[in-house]
Amino acid sequence: MQEIREIGKVNWTREEIIASIPEFLALYKNKPIASNEGGMKTPHLFATWFMLKKLNPAQVVESGVWKGLGTWLIEQTLPEARIYSIDVNPKFREYRSDRAQYFERDFSKLDWSMIEDKENTVLFFDDHQNAFERIVQGKALGFKKFIFEDNYPAQTGDCYSLKKAFQYAGFKPGLYAGSLLYRLKQIVMWPSRNRIKPNAQDAAYLNEVLTTYHEFPPVFKSDMMRNGDAWTQENYPTPAPLFTKVEHDFLQVFQDEAMYYTWICLAVLK
Repeated sequence: MQEIREIGKVNWTREEIIASIPEFLALYKNKPIASNEGGMKTPHLFATWFMLKKLNPAQVVESGVWKGLGTWLIEQTLPEARIYSIDVNPKFREYRSDRAQYFERDFSKLDWSMIEDKENTVLFFDDHQNAFERIVQGKALGFKKFIFEDNYPAQTGDCYSLKKAFQYAGFKPGLYAGSLLYRLKQIVMWPSRNRIKPNAQDAAYLNEVLTTYHEFPPVFKSDMMRNGDAWTQENYPTPAPLFTKVEHDFLQVFQDEAMYYTWICLAVLK
């Protein structure tokens, strides 16, 4: 059975996470986008909200805007924070924040001297790019804190994640579960330079530079995943869910959208 990698400790408990759900849902009911298909659903919106509240950064760099629901969540969670939002293809954006500064170039192509206090900044990546490269890029720039929304395990996902790196899995687009059209899109969207051979070196590097690696637990697990596979610990190791049954009506939305969990994680550099 594959193991769940955990480095260091976070400054919260499962009990605190559970106790905060009603507060999150009070905010969530006011979301400006009714349907966020293709973007974050409640499992990751909740995880992002909770971790940002605990980290309380002065700045957030959001890479991957989609419809803009994540931007709205960030501004509502951190009313005093400065927000830098990146999307190279902004045509899908429905919500635009007055507090965000928008960019249409990749994170790696921007001049981040605009942020002086990099240690008090969270880089939030929801862009389906190479997470290992994002760690290397962020480290070189002086950033310390990262949240990766697309943190898929070895058998699924459309990008090279930290979870894949810890599993020595590498990444080859188009070979993962899903429809033929989905796999063809991966091949087109991910050129050969982004193919990663299975290796142990990336995990060794992460073990050396990270002081924290934490996968936020799902509120619920479903029997099946979106790609049609059975969601088993053997193939898809996952932190224990916060609940195994709907104990309160307000939890139903989390169970309904449980399959949209993709191992969102916090990574902090030494």
